[in-house]
Amino acid sequence: MPVFKINVKWQKEKFKDVECNTDESPEKFKAILFSLTGVPPDRQKVMMPGKLLGDTNFDGIKLKDGSTIMLMGTADELPNVEPVDIPVEDSRPTEEKVVQLPFGLVNLGNTCYMNATIQLLYSVPEIRASLKVSVQPQTTPGMSSPEALVTSLRLLFNSMEKAEQSVIPAVFVTCLRSVCPQFATRLPGDADNKDTQPTAGILSMVGGRFAQQDANECWVEIVHALQRISVDPRAVSNLPEMLKTPSNAPWNPVDRYFTGRLTCKLTCTEAEEQPSETEETFTQLSCFINQGSFTLLPCGLFHVFKTSCVSDVKFLHTGIRNGFEGTVTKHSATLGRDAVYKKTSVITRLPGYLSVHFVRFFYKEDKQLNAKILKDVKFPMELDLFSFCSESLQKELIPIRELMRRHEDRMVHEAAKPGKSVASAPNPVTHPELFEPYSLPRDPGSNNSGYYELIGVLSHQGRTSSSGHYVAWVKVNDTWIKFDDDVVTPVALEDILRLSGGGDWHCAYVLLYGPKRLLKEASESVTATNGEPVATGPAVDAGLTSASKGDRNTT
Repeated sequence: MPVFKINVKWQKEKFKDVECNTDESPEKFKAILFSLTGVPPDRQKVMMPGKLLGDTNFDGIKLKDGSTIMLMGTADELPNVEPVDIPVEDSRPTEEKVVQLPFGLVNLGNTCYMNATIQLLYSVPEIRASLKVSVQPQTTPGMSSPEALVTSLRLLFNSMEKAEQSVIPAVFVTCLRSVCPQFATRLPGDADNKDTQPTAGILSMVGGRFAQQDANECWVEIVHALQRISVDPRAVSNLPEMLKTPSNAPWNPVDRYFTGRLTCKLTCTEAEEQPSETEETFTQLSCFINQGSFTLLPCGLFHVFKTSCVSDVKFLHTGIRNGFEGTVTKHSATLGRDAVYKKTSVITRLPGYLSVHFVRFFYKEDKQLNAKILKDVKFPMELDLFSFCSESLQKELIPIRELMRRHEDRMVHEAAKPGKSVASAPNPVTHPELFEPYSLPRDPGSNNSGYYELIGVLSHQGRTSSSGHYVAWVKVNDTWIKFDDDVVTPVALEDILRLSGGGDWHCAYVLLYGPKRLLKEASESVTATNGEPVATGPAVDAGLTSASKGDRNTT
């Protein structure tokens, strides 16, 4: 039995039922001790039955359930990071709102890819709220299962919410490397990497240095793990308002808020074949940058085949369109050979939150590495996917789109009047009852307008996916904030727009869009002014706002 539940004695404290897996390397157990005590692995002396625990294996150590071990070492003092208050522009000149910057995540040696991914995911309030009330098997962070990864993510989010200084994600990174071994690869030697300076006393000091990884792959793996949990309204007495729906059936947060559906149609251009249609789901859209042929992998929108982009890509819309329209070469049963097919796809369900992956990396055979496409691709602060949707879905989106259009026209008219100012909108996270639902009536978590607003960017600076540096840029309380590991600073909108690429500066790699919101009073006012009711729920001058508006830690 390689897994034991043991007791750990450290100074005057005692930790019971700590899981120790002797099939894993001691560094993973030391990482758990680090999360419990704050003693860095390089300072730990672990006295176990039989001998002192080393760094390579558990040979010669005799453990059993209930054994007590002794940990010697002093906890590492974290730097005292003072919160910074920044003024946020407001239409009222005599008042000043102040936003307290959140705390970042400490880099544990080439973990910027993970830190940036976590910050991006943390920006979705529905995911934070769902994690708090979700149901899953009880596990310990040291276990190598997707459920354990979700447990450690919940613990990390709780630490981030209550943080008074930078957070050390030691347990989560250990669990991530256990569940996804591809993130546990090590550098063969020193690499030319901006992200290789480890913080003193961190996990990377045990053994060799861990290698840099692909941040989008990390995003995909974490989202996949979240698909294993469920929220059961019947088992939660204080379900947050944002998660409430008429149905009491259990549901999954990824399926509800991140998953879209589409219909793919293939028509042979060389023979008269019946076009084939398939229904597929997606949790992320891809922006294909290069014009020409490329291969789509199974983790993409479609199955493996060679396809081609029909348009040069300078804007996000064009890159997304290249994944929906084009030609495909695949085997034809009628002709008995490969043939060219026309491929078209339409969206039949829009998720409330949409992530878009810029396909910037490609494999260079001669150098055997994933090289980067530095091309400048502009992305909008407001994204409209109406033209990508099926006709039936477009009909369902029109009512709320019409309300938004009328309200914007009214706001332009009001702003033109002398002495008029627009009040700031309330917080949709803390006051969801003041806003129109962003979902279709019978489809909680969907997008009912086709309009999205940018709430987060994950950027990469460097020339390959396995080197360079990843950073998260998140919109909090209408202020854009840069999360460079544990260095957190406010930035201007211009800094976000510079992330479109074209040079060696940070390039947008993953975009996260949230639903555009409409105040109920705004929709009521529009309906009354025009005298034409619109088929939507009961609907100030504050009008439209995005999902990113509000306290980052409020759920």
